Amino acid sequence: MSNHAPRPCCHPGCGVLVGTGSYCPTHQAQSDERRAAMRQQTHKRYNRQRDESDKFYSTVAWRRFRDYYAIIHPLCEVCEANGEYVPMKVVDHIKPYKERPDLGLDEDNVRSLCRDCDNRLRHDRTGRD
Repeated sequence: MSNHAPRPCCHPGCGVLVGTGSYCPTHQAQSDERRAAMRQQTHKRYNRQRDESDKFYSTVAWRRFRDYYAIIHPLCEVCEANGEYVPMKVVDHIKPYKERPDLGLDEDNVRSLCRDCDNRLRHDRTGRD
């Protein structure tokens, strides 16, 4: 049961009262379709604007190198240094590929990380909250 008084559907000209949400069931479906179409357009626009450097990560050379490195270093290197044994999930460039493409396949410039360490290091690198 809703704690709010029923209010009219947000679709222009619709007077159906709704207890929860913003739209009546008919207009909610239309709203969901519009939202999905907008999301799809946004993804297409974003993918067209991606940097050329992002294409490196879909090359056969990178995938083979990443798979090889994951076999050699199956644990997160940061966690392992702290005495924890966590399986790796990501092969991360220490110096970002966008800045140093010449080090893209250099074993000395990559490390295996778990998701938590990858997220934490990426957060530290970008300086975002």
